[in-house]
Amino acid sequence: MAILHWKLQRISAIILIPSILYIVFYFLNITDFTYSKIVSDVTSIWGTIFIVFVSTILFLHSSLGIETIMEDYIHDDVMQSFFIGLSKVIHVILFAITLVSLIIIRGT
Repeated sequence: MAILHWKLQRISAIILIPSILYIVFYFLNITDFTYSKIVSDVTSIWGTIFIVFVSTILFLHSSLGIETIMEDYIHDDVMQSFFIGLSKVIHVILFAITLVSLIIIRGT
């Protein structure tokens, strides 16, 4: 299981590199866009797919990384399990909030 965890973390990091570069480039040029252009970008089918895809990979990568940190620094097994579980619940809640926000923005 540790090998799968390691591979998922590395693969998700590699996928995030071009995605984050695109997002940074987009935000650097956001002053040139109108509000309606930004809403149009987010609500387009490709914008929605991109946001869902990047959010999925980002929350997965974050969850795996935090789990690794907790395994390394929390030595009490009960506390470790509790905080890893709590972290996973928080990540799922944040992902759900992302999806609900996207649905609200799309107006569907």
